[in-house]
Amino acid sequence: MKLAYWLRYCPTLSETFVYREAQGLIDRGHDIRALAIGAREAGAQLPTWSLQYPPDYGQVVAAAARILSTRGGRQARSWLAQHQAGKQVAKALWAASTLQEGEGIHCHFAGESAEWAHAAKLAVGAEYSVMVHAADLYKPRASLREVLLGAKAVRTVSRHQVELLGELGVEAQVQACGVDAAAWPRARLNASGPLLFVGRDVPKKGLSTLIRALSLLPESLHLKVIGVEAGPDLGGRVQYLGPRSQPEIVEQMQDCSLMVLPCQRAPDGDRDGLPVALMEAMASGMPVLTTTLPGLEDLVDDAVGWTVAPGDPKALAAQIARALQSPQALHRRGQAGRSRIHQDFTLAQQVDAVESIWTPGRGSP
Repeated sequence: MKLAYWLRYCPTLSETFVYREAQGLIDRGHDIRALAIGAREAGAQLPTWSLQYPPDYGQVVAAAARILSTRGGRQARSWLAQHQAGKQVAKALWAASTLQEGEGIHCHFAGESAEWAHAAKLAVGAEYSVMVHAADLYKPRASLREVLLGAKAVRTVSRHQVELLGELGVEAQVQACGVDAAAWPRARLNASGPLLFVGRDVPKKGLSTLIRALSLLPESLHLKVIGVEAGPDLGGRVQYLGPRSQPEIVEQMQDCSLMVLPCQRAPDGDRDGLPVALMEAMASGMPVLTTTLPGLEDLVDDAVGWTVAPGDPKALAAQIARALQSPQALHRRGQAGRSRIHQDFTLAQQVDAVESIWTPGRGSP
């Protein structure tokens, strides 16, 4: 199959799940390329694909003019102008002009790039699929419903989000992101070791709640934070390690006691869907503690970890203390989590799901 990934940012360190999925398709012999509106953080390992950005504006305008000579092109411009600025509209029409015969479009997040894909459908009849994650659903653009109704297929990360999309009249199927389990060897657990947090310093990840919870726990308990450069250190009890590569994260997991990701709703409504960081910790055999935010139950329950109400540092501290009381429970739940990832949340299953959209009869239903 021929498939173009249309992305808002590439590279960006927080979307390695996109790049691994694309590389999986390439490894299966599919013709995969990428087009990105812009770039963000460098450092992510990209697939062996060709990656395009909008060229200089003169070339953009020339390509857009050719598309605008058609009725579909003019319809696309009219629609997209309701949602994006004029220069972005021209770039979207340029993007439509790059499509090859028989090539589909796949978008992660129902944001700007998905709007470009919908415009490409109006302009040149292109088909597109959309993977809905979290911010795109909980902080939706005005175009969300129309974009998703126009898609060939919609996937999302949890049963809860399937239900929410159904309330909008959008039929979606669950497609959780997956983990290349071979890349996450079993970690050495140490019930007396530090807690571990992996994520960005944004409200929905709950890092500030975790810091407050840590302040209520014995001073002997420490915390490693991966993905954040600096913050309150509680007199040296919190170690900020900044963004790290996958091998470095594996190294930092060693001798930790518990992965804690206390997901919560941000003041602006943003929240997590099904964090890949939790899957990666579980793939390594680390027990995990997260919250009862709807959707997370698809991944974490009492068999593999612990949950607590979101946004409550006292409850979080108490749950951490209970979890650390039993080294046997830490090891038992860590092993159960590793088994769950190997069975139900693999990268191969994620790749199967995309393949099944574009090559009927292949991949999972």
